[in-house]
Amino acid sequence: MGSMPETMDPILTVDYSHWISGTEEQRHGFVENLMKSLDNTGFVKLINHGFSEQQLKEAFDWSRKFFKQPLEVKKEILSTTNPVRGYTVTGAETTSFLNVGAGESHETKDHKEHFDQGNKDDPDWPNKWPKSLPGFQTFYENYYEQCETVCLTLIKALEEGLGVYDGCITKRCVPSGTDLRLTHYNKIPLEEITTGRKIRIASHSDFGIITLLFQDGVGGLEVQDRSNPDLESFIPVRPTNDTEMVINLGATMQRWTNDKLFGGIHRVAMPEGLKGINGSSDIMIPGRTSIAYLFKAKKEVSVGPIAAFVDEKHPAKYPEMTGLEYHQWCNSRFYK
Repeated sequence: MGSMPETMDPILTVDYSHWISGTEEQRHGFVENLMKSLDNTGFVKLINHGFSEQQLKEAFDWSRKFFKQPLEVKKEILSTTNPVRGYTVTGAETTSFLNVGAGESHETKDHKEHFDQGNKDDPDWPNKWPKSLPGFQTFYENYYEQCETVCLTLIKALEEGLGVYDGCITKRCVPSGTDLRLTHYNKIPLEEITTGRKIRIASHSDFGIITLLFQDGVGGLEVQDRSNPDLESFIPVRPTNDTEMVINLGATMQRWTNDKLFGGIHRVAMPEGLKGINGSSDIMIPGRTSIAYLFKAKKEVSVGPIAAFVDEKHPAKYPEMTGLEYHQWCNSRFYK
């Protein structure tokens, strides 16, 4: 694990209300701490984000109801497209193809199932909704739109922190090609993890712009410890409650800024309390639920470096390709 003392959380917490309605000093402080945390870890925590405790309880309740259904019912909306829409069975994704990390190989399978939705107005890849859960679609369509608003607001803060004031990032995000993903990490014998046969999700950077994440209290989310020369050192993101929003940078932002910002490398491993216990088929790691809004670029725009971040000393490090091409290319790598 990482070298960071337990009392020092390298992931800072910022107050969303300071940016949207605060004083000039509060807005400046918000941007300063946002950029500091993202520079140091690729992650930041957000409070007063506008999602109520009741709303988030309902979000987790709907997610759990969906995954508790029989497999044959969930498979009625099985995903068959790229971008992903609908239900994906456990073991279909191998995230280690994106970035092999500590104790992982390309044979390490993700032990999770998930549901994905996109923009409700996307004519090319329509969403698939469970007929067995009336109210599910309406709830998550509204949730999706609220997340979109938060993301676009945060992008404006990032533009200020990066010193670009012409909206060059914002205009590449509207309309976005975002996926909202509900993930259920199935309970699993401890020995399956300790032997390296499976991992909840392998170390990787999300390939979008930023991700808004809510997680339950089970634990297991870890981020790469950038303060440690050992790049295979990770530190836990300890959950406080279901209302804490965790935000991380993705690879698209890294590409756009030509490596001025880096995507946050992370994984989901076993909870802290189970580390150090010898593997046993009798010990089960409990199930885990998370809800991630994977904010992605407009399908038609380039995800190559933006001109503001390219000059003679900093030539473009990434090729030009559209948001959709990049999205599909990344997906093709771990659905093998």
